[in-house]
Amino acid sequence: MNAISRRAVIAATAGAAGAASVAGIALAAPASADQAPDEGCGSGVRWPDVKRQLAAVNPHVTAPIQKVVTNKYTPGMLLGNGDIGVVVGDSSATQQTFHFGKSDFWGNNRKTTNPLVWQNSILPVGALTVAAPGATAAPTGYSMVTDIGAAQVTTVLPLANGTLTLTSWTADHDNVLITEISSADGDADLTLNASVVLPVDPAYPSASGATGGALWLTRQNNAVGYGDVSYKASVASATVLMDGSLTADGAFVLPGGGEAVLLTVFRSHGQDLSDPTPAPTPDDLRDQAIAAATSIRGRWLSEARATHRAFWTDFWTRSSVVLGDSQLESFYFNAQYVLGSGTRSGVHNPPSLWAAWTTNDTPNWGGRYFLNYNEEALYYGAFSSNHADLSEPYRRMILNEVAWQRNITHGAGYQGTAFQRSLPPFHLYQTPPAPVPVAAAKNYTKLPADQKSNGTFGALPLIWHWEYTRDLDYLRDELYPLLKELDAFWRDFAVWDGMRWIFQHTSAHEGGDDTNPNLDLGFARKVINTLLDTSAVLGVDADLRPVWQDFLAKLSAYPTGTYNGVTVFYTGEIIDNPGLPTTFEPGNQPINMEGVIFPGEQCSIGGDAMLLQYAINSLTQMNSWGVTPGGNSNNGFCKEFVIAARVGWPAEDLLQKLKASIAYLWRPTNNTVFQGGGGVETTGTTEALNSMLMQSEGGVIRVFPCWPAARDASFTLQAKGAFLVSAAQRAGAVAQVRLHSRVGGDATLQLPWSSGSARVVDESRGGRVPASVSGGRVTFRTIANRTYRIEEGR
Repeated sequence: MNAISRRAVIAATAGAAGAASVAGIALAAPASADQAPDEGCGSGVRWPDVKRQLAAVNPHVTAPIQKVVTNKYTPGMLLGNGDIGVVVGDSSATQQTFHFGKSDFWGNNRKTTNPLVWQNSILPVGALTVAAPGATAAPTGYSMVTDIGAAQVTTVLPLANGTLTLTSWTADHDNVLITEISSADGDADLTLNASVVLPVDPAYPSASGATGGALWLTRQNNAVGYGDVSYKASVASATVLMDGSLTADGAFVLPGGGEAVLLTVFRSHGQDLSDPTPAPTPDDLRDQAIAAATSIRGRWLSEARATHRAFWTDFWTRSSVVLGDSQLESFYFNAQYVLGSGTRSGVHNPPSLWAAWTTNDTPNWGGRYFLNYNEEALYYGAFSSNHADLSEPYRRMILNEVAWQRNITHGAGYQGTAFQRSLPPFHLYQTPPAPVPVAAAKNYTKLPADQKSNGTFGALPLIWHWEYTRDLDYLRDELYPLLKELDAFWRDFAVWDGMRWIFQHTSAHEGGDDTNPNLDLGFARKVINTLLDTSAVLGVDADLRPVWQDFLAKLSAYPTGTYNGVTVFYTGEIIDNPGLPTTFEPGNQPINMEGVIFPGEQCSIGGDAMLLQYAINSLTQMNSWGVTPGGNSNNGFCKEFVIAARVGWPAEDLLQKLKASIAYLWRPTNNTVFQGGGGVETTGTTEALNSMLMQSEGGVIRVFPCWPAARDASFTLQAKGAFLVSAAQRAGAVAQVRLHSRVGGDATLQLPWSSGSARVVDESRGGRVPASVSGGRVTFRTIANRTYRIEEGR
């Protein structure tokens, strides 16, 4: 995206209050109460069924949430539309506070104060508190609930002189927080107060005030005067009382038994300091926010409710899982809610460590994008859950970043593109640099990072987008050129030792100088194998296919060794890292299998039996299951269980281990999993459950490949090849499988029954479909937008 089109996207968010979209977010049509919108996916998922599941797993507290303000993943309840993030929670029982974040509000924060060090960081916008001044809390009756099906938070404040109820949600077609306030019938009139609060930090110029019945605040980042940030960002919010007016100090009267609506509108702008285009001032943004807020009337609110309901009905009915376990479903659906609230197609920036749910000016690690796992893990379960569209901002960021990373790589004397480990989104607002030639001499110390796997790690969600959607235009125009860049680097970085290609001077963990990490070997194979497949699809680079095949044939094997008498995967062949000097790490996160098993996806159920046994051995000897201190619970939650599912760990034992880890890391205030080494990426462990229900590796769809036979379950999930697959297991048996083909092509299903027979029926047109049945599998040709039923029989 060039600078002009970026400004156009930014400008879209500053439109009239009644605008139909924000920053290009695609909206679903409003749905009825009992039907999902017909968006052509053929999911067959019924909204009433999903709604009942969601209602059973809503976060609910009966006392105020403590320590909402944090520099990590907040325990507050969460709202968001992918561009704005709202954290709801207050330690007092007579008020409620809403902390605001914005995806494009970034600058620097103070990492330490002596000496003063700054790091790139996402920053909070400010907060709104709604209070009943002087009120006394009743001893019982306090309640906060997140209705994840409707994406709203309802707080009940029982006061000595009445009951105050606040229901809040974020609009999906504009950056607006709506808070609907009511009191119970028979209550007396109640004077309430709304106040906006800014963090006090002179590094970020800010202001607040009241104008024409609106409370407003403005903030700027610290692009001038602190650190090296060249990105200038400003943000403003305006809070108004709909169809009324706030006093200068934010007071308003809620009639007994009556209702009131507070609206908080956000406007922001960001651009590089080198951009000569005049930028709106904070006061300009304030005025835009006030004008938008004061123009909202009942019709806008009604349309916003319909759009909000339609988006979330569509979101929840794109896929389904029925697990028969309340703990697992609570984790699963609340993690999906974080995904749907934290990112949307077309928003300014993708979510980083904390998404836009920042509550103070010093978020840990700056809340930046970490490409050595954290950033990608958010999307681990997105594609199989039929939410590929939500990765769009992330894909855009990675593709945009290539120009800068390529030049650093070329400057170090290497072909192609390697990536740095951590980055902010500032390059999205800059004109990409012209390419530079490859330096004459190689110097690995000048490469973007010690971990050479970062570039491919960053590309994995982009590869999955192709594998799950089969979008040919995307493949040709966006993914394939990136794969060629990554391949050029891997083959140029490899060293021939006389017998094989090896990777030297790279790092498994951060800070090492290692040889042949499992990550690098698996990721290089992922890139080249994907190129072999996609070059044939596109009909290009036939001359390179023998080169790629020869490189793969001579690439080093995955490093292994003996531990407790069995063969296990090593983290690397040689590990030279002062922090983690060993090649096998019991109790740590399983990065020794990320390259070969997941997310590298070079072996899974049905694959190389020897590699699968090594993985089982490694999992057994590491005993890393997210329930003890150390790497297994600090960064391992998103890794251990997906890897185990992909290699066929005993299913009931795996479920019990996952349930134990969820319990160990659980936060009942917002029903999320918290691990010390990151934030919203714990969402990605949904892929562990999806992979237990269905896998689609190696061109073969497997239903219930790692699910206990004694547990009933059902699902509708997306398979690679752009197939939406539904199946149910009852009393250990699967009667049929439904497959909806999005784009056509051959489908292969591992038969979930032992007879080895199958018939395929075209449910869209009727009639039997020719199919080949062999070796316990059925293969048949599909036509786009048709649904097929596969059942036992000849």
